[in-house]
This record gives sequence, C-alpha cells and structure tokens, in this order.
Amino acid sequence: MISSVPGQAAPAKAAEFDDFAQNYKEALNQGLKFTGEPSDYFAIGRVSWLKKRLEKCRETVSNCLDFGCGTGGACTPLVSSLELASYLGYDPSPASILEARQLLGGQHTEFEFCETAVPSGKFDLAFTNGVFHHIPPAERASCVQTIWTALKPGGWFAFWENNRWNPIVHFLMSRVPFDKDAQMLFPHQARRLLSSAGFKIVLTDYLFVFPALLKNLRPMEEKLCKLPLGGQYMVLARKPLTSDGRIS
Repeated sequence: MISSVPGQAAPAKAAEFDDFAQNYKEALNQGLKFTGEPSDYFAIGRVSWLKKRLEKCRETVSNCLDFGCGTGGACTPLVSSLELASYLGYDPSPASILEARQLLGGQHTEFEFCETAVPSGKFDLAFTNGVFHHIPPAERASCVQTIWTALKPGGWFAFWENNRWNPIVHFLMSRVPFDKDAQMLFPHQARRLLSSAGFKIVLTDYLFVFPALLKNLRPMEEKLCKLPLGGQYMVLARKPLTSDGRIS
C-alpha cells in the first residue's frame, strides 16, 4: 500500500514514506493485525487473483512496472507467480527504493525513484496497490498518464485499491500511521479515472472478504467477487492496441 506522488507533489509525500522505509511492513501490520493475517498474505493473494484473471483472458505477461512499489512488497509475488522476465519498481521515496534495492535488487529486478527512469512503451503489465489513495485527486490523472505511457499497446493495468465501501477498511487504515489522511477512491471513481486516460475497463473484482477467523469460508470468495464486500478491489484495464481505441 505504499505510495507517493510523482511530479510537483512528490517531495512531501516521498519524505513521509522515507520515514517509514525501514519499518514499513511493521507499520502496515499495525492495522492488518486485526484481520489475523500479515501483509504477505494479501500481497500473494492479489497477484494470485490477477494471474487467474489473466489466464482466463488467455494472456501472459513478461515484464511489469510496479507503480508506487515502496520497499518492494509486491516484487517477489509478481516475479515468481507471473514468471516475469523483468520487473521495474518505481516510487519517488528514495529511502524506500534504497531499501528495496538492498533486499530485492538484481539483474532482472530494478528499482527507481526518478520518474524519468521509467521507459516508454516497454511494459506488458502495470501494477499498483494502495497507491492512489495517497495521491491528491487533482494529480491522479497525470500519474495514470505516466502508466499509460509506460505500457505497450495492448498492455494490462491491474489497479488495486482499498474498498471505500467497506467500513472495516476505514477502521484498519486509521490504525496505520501513513494511511490516516488517505483519500480512498470508490470503484466507480477508479474506473472513470482509468477510462478518462483511454484505458478499456475489462472487469472489477472484490477480494479479501473473510478474516483469518473465518478462513474456512474463503473458498466462497470467488463467487462473491462481484459484490462490493471485500477489503480491496481490482480494476483490470487494458491499453488499446490501436489508435482508434480498439483492442483488436
């Protein structure tokens, strides 16, 4: 859920997350402890769900931009589950990127805090989780444009956000130091944001309905994914292949 804002607003938000770079996971788990699950459970769950949806669309991806990657919590699940050939994590918090490089940097996993280091037209997939609720509404469109530019024609955008319809989410976020002033997006606001940039919305799913105490009910989540019950939702969108907006 780490994020900051590229552009003019980046320094203030980057400095905020710089302060949490070395204990980000601990701070996040202050809220998540009420679910009975650590942050890794949710990180793996998001990527597993995305993989299922891509497979259902008969799509594979080979490289990924993780926008607002923070200290790299999604890196390992993305690379291993999707069998990526390359991964680039971007976040304007230098301290977070330094931490990610030390823990996860390698030949096929890179991390950058300068937006200019994000190449254009390279990626099959863009992934973001819990990022846009930290971005001031007036600046969200420019961030989506950055992602649009980074994607190849036909590239996929997996947009994960906390579910503003869920009252438990509000409670959990109030317990996380860097989430207290967050401005969550309703799912329809996320879809409109992506559509305005030119993305074609493929689906919206809701995930993480049941806490650990009710984990025996989790097999039901696939049947419930279209109801706004889960703690998070994913808008899966696609950049058109053609200039007139057609996917194929």
